[in-house]
Amino acid sequence: MRLTHGLAAAAAIPVLLAACGDSATDTTPAQSSDDSAMVDESTPSSEAMADESGDDAMTDDAMAEGEGDDAMTDDSMSDGEGDAMAEGDAMGDEMSTVTFKVTISNVSASAPIHRSGVFAVPSGSDGPGPLLPGSSYEATIYANPGESLSFATMFVQSNDWFVAPGMAGIPLYDADGNPVSGEISDMLYVWDAGTEADQPVGQGADQAPRQAGPDTGADDPDNTVRMVDGYTASEFVSVTLTPGMAGEFTLTITNISDNSMQSTPFAPGVWAVHEGENPLFIPGMPDPGNGLEALAEDGDPSALAAWLEDNSGLPTPLAPVVYVWGDQGNPLFTEGEPAGDTGLENLAEDGDPSVLAATVEGDVQAVPIDGTDPGPAFPGSGYEFEVEVPEGHTLSFATMFVQSNDWFLSPGEDGIAVFDSDGKPISGDVTDQVFLWDAGTEEDQVPGFGPDQAPRQSAPDTGNPDPDNEVREVGAAEGIIEVTITPVG
Repeated sequence: MRLTHGLAAAAAIPVLLAACGDSATDTTPAQSSDDSAMVDESTPSSEAMADESGDDAMTDDAMAEGEGDDAMTDDSMSDGEGDAMAEGDAMGDEMSTVTFKVTISNVSASAPIHRSGVFAVPSGSDGPGPLLPGSSYEATIYANPGESLSFATMFVQSNDWFVAPGMAGIPLYDADGNPVSGEISDMLYVWDAGTEADQPVGQGADQAPRQAGPDTGADDPDNTVRMVDGYTASEFVSVTLTPGMAGEFTLTITNISDNSMQSTPFAPGVWAVHEGENPLFIPGMPDPGNGLEALAEDGDPSALAAWLEDNSGLPTPLAPVVYVWGDQGNPLFTEGEPAGDTGLENLAEDGDPSVLAATVEGDVQAVPIDGTDPGPAFPGSGYEFEVEVPEGHTLSFATMFVQSNDWFLSPGEDGIAVFDSDGKPISGDVTDQVFLWDAGTEEDQVPGFGPDQAPRQSAPDTGNPDPDNEVREVGAAEGIIEVTITPVG
């Protein structure tokens, strides 16, 4: 049975993930899912994934576990197609099969905005509200070296003014890689959104404290975003950054306007951690239509927060893929049930697909596109394999979302129907049938920063148990991966 050859290579994958070498396409044979017991094959211990990409290919030590009687043969990796036979070759004589090429592309690096959120609850308050003099907003953010912070909060005694950094945002690390700490108010400005004509500060009938309703007031004859002359942001707010552990920062915005020329509340606002320039607006250009107008005129951050969320994404590697076909839906997990001892925990926490592949009699694709050795697939790469599926059966797969404690990407409980209702093979993008899942095996930490996540953990299987031990959906796969299926021949 060729399954054991594929698993011998898969068992070494966690060792290879630690090296994070460049990768290429290679394919091991696929098997189907049925009720048979897990293949009796030992799995070597995993090693932690490295934070950075290295150039090392698979070492002799990493392949040592695959040598001997169970070693991977040239024949087992030669044709790049899965056998898709759980019970030997007899099934192939009894029903027609189609070979499909499956491509799982890592598209997670497409967003320059990596994280975003809202600050809305003043210190000492139980719920959202305006920031009065003497009170503070706080937000906990996470950032890596090379990332910057931008935020915006309404200057309430105005028609459409707000406080925000300039185009560069606020770098969160210095040139030596040290986190920025302390007062950053001198990097802030008072801006005019250019969406409503200005009235005297603190007196206008169309300003938020006095207007009859949201979005009232005449249009601004100058519709560009611009700095407000004669107003210095640091006279109205004191803003500090306090670094914590593992990329954590506390952003504190304190209203000190009682000491200024104009006492004013500030309104709930948004923040974004990003690469490159401030994503909220461009000085000298009109309002970008992303929700800035509602924030600057009415103190409503919801539209801008939604826009930021829709345009945010965390770059993450993917780990080697386990895949399997069958006629009973997705055999890799059951939504709402614990992961159990099937091997899902190994895949979701440490990127090791070998135990799960043995359990479901599936197979593993471990070599990324355009690579030569097994390893993680970084943004811009992915995994590709061919699998032979009998008519009427479905396809399932799973790959770890590496910047997490125990998240993985997989179709839902029905798997992917690779034949339509007429029995014809499908072709095209099936990403909308794939979701991000939490395996429920390890307590979640902030994605991309948790010390118990694979790139940073001291050893495999570290971290506290998840208080909710059920497999559950986190969200859609769009923006993380793209999955296409194409019949071959």
